[in-house]
Amino acid sequence: MSVQLVSQPLTREAFAPFGDVVRVPGQRSRPVNEGRAWRHDGLAALAHAPRALHPTVALYDVEASALPFATALFERHPWSSQLFLPMRAETYLVVVAPDRAGAPDPSAACAFLAGSETGVHYRPGVWHVPLIAIGAPALLAMFIFETDDADDTEEARLSTPLTISA
Repeated sequence: MSVQLVSQPLTREAFAPFGDVVRVPGQRSRPVNEGRAWRHDGLAALAHAPRALHPTVALYDVEASALPFATALFERHPWSSQLFLPMRAETYLVVVAPDRAGAPDPSAACAFLAGSETGVHYRPGVWHVPLIAIGAPALLAMFIFETDDADDTEEARLSTPLTISA
């Protein structure tokens, strides 16, 4: 038995309670590099606690999965926001849930399908399912501030798995 969750397109409005959707806006921002490029600012509000001193960039090479996808594992990063930007990805699944008494609330979980030109920025403390590439392997760049301790990541397992479909 599992809880059924239907994914939806990833929009800024729907994802706003959990963080930011990072994609090129429809309008150009400001020219840079002698006018050969456009810089788009303010796409994500990176945040971290003072104890998270170490800016870290990593690459996540994610194996392909298919929908429906079942999972019971959520994680969160209490001291820092976390940013993922696809470098090579067709579609990846973003699953988030609000906090309820220190654990993810599966009854209020949301699932989103993100495309190759869309990044996600989780606010500090947001429960999310680890990366899930749909249909093909994916490569995503990740940015986070880390502490000197092993408490950068908290994990929680649901008693009843979520099954996410398209």
